[in-house]
Amino acid sequence: MKIKQIPEDFVVTEIIKLKTADSGDYTYFWLTKRNWTTLRAIVEIASRSHVSFKRFKFAGTKDKFAVTRQAVSAFRIPPEVFENLGIKDIELEVIGFGKDAISLGTLTGNHFDIIVRDLKKSDFDTLKKNSAKIKKSGCLNYFGPQRFGGGNTHLVGKEIIKGRFEQAARYMICYSEDSNEAAKKARKFAEKNWGLWGSILAQMPKFLGLEKAVLNQLVQIPTDFAGALRKLPKPVRRMYVHGYQSYIFNKALGIVSTKFAKAKKLPIPGYETKFGNDAFSKALKKILKEEGIDLYEFRCARMPELASPGNTRAALFFPKKLKISELTQDELNNKKFKLKLSFDLLKGDYATVLVKELFNG
Repeated sequence: MKIKQIPEDFVVTEIIKLKTADSGDYTYFWLTKRNWTTLRAIVEIASRSHVSFKRFKFAGTKDKFAVTRQAVSAFRIPPEVFENLGIKDIELEVIGFGKDAISLGTLTGNHFDIIVRDLKKSDFDTLKKNSAKIKKSGCLNYFGPQRFGGGNTHLVGKEIIKGRFEQAARYMICYSEDSNEAAKKARKFAEKNWGLWGSILAQMPKFLGLEKAVLNQLVQIPTDFAGALRKLPKPVRRMYVHGYQSYIFNKALGIVSTKFAKAKKLPIPGYETKFGNDAFSKALKKILKEEGIDLYEFRCARMPELASPGNTRAALFFPKKLKISELTQDELNNKKFKLKLSFDLLKGDYATVLVKELFNG
């Protein structure tokens, strides 16, 4: 079973509640992107528009290796600014205007159209059996792999929480599972030449704009790692902290095999988290001890603007409007088959987790 063999195999469209008007401080537009993370796409849009990233708001990040469509608001930026930016694999379509910025509350959920490839005929039987099971009992609500970016998001987050900013910067600049050859070469050079900021900056490809922002500050003040990280937009830095919390949550969910009640909420660790005597809380405490993290450290004392009180997350999620096509020949994988899955998920639920469970559960 394979997904995302080409970006068009994974199509995501936001389901939103958006009040539009003929005028307002905010311009709303659809951002359709291919092979871009949401954050990097908006950083590029802001740069091409010669405005601050802070003027853009959105409901959530979307997959990189996919075709995704999401709503974005731009504060006091006229729509004509977005007409001729000419960014490869990015399309912008103005929706209208309004008085409020887009936020997580704007988002209801997401619709997915996913091509699953490299299948055998027996996989179809497994899919049918598991889909019936999931419709009845739900799917364990793991955070999906895109929550962790290039595999370094949670690593950077832990170092920020600990106040170890040089190591946070090192993980961000030197380590990623990105398959792009230019990026891999630049990161390898950075690891070998750590501290030679000008030389590292010269090696960084243009599309690694976030890394270049950090390095530009280090060129100016070579040991100012906190200041360098603060050159990143706050939503990016907050994403790192949330990535580490998600990593801990996933590990605990993997330990606890108990069947959860449909409506049960589980804690995502933060400085306000209260542990109970249940199995999940015990698993969280065990993992945090192994990680050397106390709950109070989520206050991020050395970067308090990223303090996180914690949250809760449903133990299970249930897909809606799940449709499964028939098997057809897979043109990308000789002698194998493909099919299409379509479904809706609530915000915060991960399609990649559902697909894995449908075929491997």
